[in-house]
Amino acid sequence: MDPVDLINPIQLLTLIVFLGALLALWYVVQRNKSGLARRMGQGRRITVCEVAAISPTDRAMILSVDGREFLVLRARGAAPVVTALPGVQP
Repeated sequence: MDPVDLINPIQLLTLIVFLGALLALWYVVQRNKSGLARRMGQGRRITVCEVAAISPTDRAMILSVDGREFLVLRARGAAPVVTALPGVQP
C-alpha cells in the first residue's frame, strides 16, 4: 500500500480543525469555570460538601440538604447511618 493513500489532506485538515475546536472549548471552560459551576449547581437542593475515606470500603460524607447538614456513614454490607449535624452558631 502506498503511504500517500493512508492520509488524505482533507482528513488531516479535519483533524486539525477538530483539535483546534477542542482546544478553544477547553480554554473557554477554564476561563469561565467558576461561573459555569455556579450556573450548573443552581436550583439544587442536595449537595455533597465533603467525602472522606475511613477505610478502603467505608466512607464518611457531609451532605447539605436545604441548608441543613447531615453526616452519612457508609460501610460495606451495612445500611448507611444518617445523623443530622447541629447548626453552626456565629
